[in-house]
Amino acid sequence: MHLSLNARFRTRPVTGVERFASEVTKRLVSIADVDIHEILPGSSLAGLKGHAWEQFVLPRKVDRDTVLFSPCNTGPISVHRQLVVIHDAAVWDCPDAFSRSFRTLYQNLLPALAKRAAGIATVSEFSRLRLAKHLNISPEKIHVLGNASGPSFSLGSSEGVSEGVSEGSSEGSGRRDDPNSGPTLLCVGSLDPRKNIGRLIEAWIELSRSGRIPEGARLEIVGSAKPSNFSHFEMVDVPGIHWIGRVNDQELVQRYRNADAFVFPSLYEGFGLPPLEAMASGCPVLLSSEASLPEVGGPAFDPADLDSAGAATYFDPRSVSEMASAIESMLNLDAAKRKRLTENALAHASKFSWGKVAERTFLALESL
Repeated sequence: MHLSLNARFRTRPVTGVERFASEVTKRLVSIADVDIHEILPGSSLAGLKGHAWEQFVLPRKVDRDTVLFSPCNTGPISVHRQLVVIHDAAVWDCPDAFSRSFRTLYQNLLPALAKRAAGIATVSEFSRLRLAKHLNISPEKIHVLGNASGPSFSLGSSEGVSEGVSEGSSEGSGRRDDPNSGPTLLCVGSLDPRKNIGRLIEAWIELSRSGRIPEGARLEIVGSAKPSNFSHFEMVDVPGIHWIGRVNDQELVQRYRNADAFVFPSLYEGFGLPPLEAMASGCPVLLSSEASLPEVGGPAFDPADLDSAGAATYFDPRSVSEMASAIESMLNLDAAKRKRLTENALAHASKFSWGKVAERTFLALESL
């Protein structure tokens, strides 16, 4: 197979979409008889300049005997023999999360691509159904490729773990070695309203004020900006909330492995990588029950059943009280139940791999 790659993502900061493109492309080249020709601009082109390059310059560089792979939501409308990966339908489902210009562009570009491109793909069943509705095409015409966490997040990997940082106990809990510190609850999320960090802060404040969390407990928020952005919440700087900011992959791996639990209160995700990364790192997961997240988290864990096969505990992300109760229960989980939940999460996370995603991508490309 001769493949042309829309590699504009190489010039952009790495988010989940760019990581998907990089990991899949890396593994496609290892599949027999796949030859990839990457096409990218000479410099980073943001906004309309990037879209202009993609629509008018990129098509002239695509070889006639190749299939074009566009893994990051957009691609040239003029190229028919193309597989475009559209990761979610958020521009329709969550329009207020985007600027008017961005929303207008994507709401017009994506339907045109769906009509013109020979193949459309996405990363979850949830996104497949939402895209089918908004693009007015049959769900059967959309390939579901899936997603995965990187190998450095695997509990058995030493990659990204610095000296002096615990890789997890023999039970795989990844808990802190300091017996004087309280339990740590980790969250990874941005200021995007869909990430729902505001309600998480409210839930923590509720628990703190009522004395329902263990002494010394910490809520670490990775990825969000300064707490001043949440100034409309009373007492946002209550003891126990630690704003970490953006971190590199190495530090993120360490924080997953050192946390006692991970919470992800998002209202909308096309897939949602952080919970899967946490599971692969041996960190018990508290997960929103919305959108694609039950696909990522798998069956619900039943703490009343020691033989439960569930891999995550779910809550309604729109209910502050339910979120608070879920956090309280998780931080007070006994050792046997925590061990079972962690083992289930590790087993569930092992079902996701970039190799499998690359194989599905190859089959989708081959069908064109």
